[in-house]
Amino acid sequence: MQSRIDEILTSVVINELPRRRVCSVSPSTTLGEVYRLLAEKRTVAVLVHEDDELVGIFTERDVLNRTVLEGDVEAPISEVMTREITTVKADDGIATAISIMTEKRIRHLPLVDSDGRGHGMIGGRDVLRLIADYYPETLLNLPPRLDQKLTRPEGG
Repeated sequence: MQSRIDEILTSVVINELPRRRVCSVSPSTTLGEVYRLLAEKRTVAVLVHEDDELVGIFTERDVLNRTVLEGDVEAPISEVMTREITTVKADDGIATAISIMTEKRIRHLPLVDSDGRGHGMIGGRDVLRLIADYYPETLLNLPPRLDQKLTRPEGG
């Protein structure tokens, strides 16, 4: 099974993953508006664009780490967004994305085109879904607790 996972991770490119809908805002958008957008669109992050250029990202982790104590919902997102953005391209391999997410301890990577414009996002959950799609029977038959050992077949 491990060699099959290695094969998947080295051969599949990001463009082969289902596209995650991405929300985009301008740097002047208020925190309150971004909070509403995150809840309304049921998304975990927004990309911040200025004149078609990706200038930042704001994620659910930023909500917890940067804004909870401040609480100024009228502040522009540019004051609290992450400006040093690490991105991936559609033709990058899944292994590259995993490596970046692990090394930088980030959960979401903006997907950019050749001009550097953000048009998507990849997250750890996307990678897990990809692997699960290759092993549905194995995953569906896992016990509820990983330390649980089944001594006899169950079910009807």
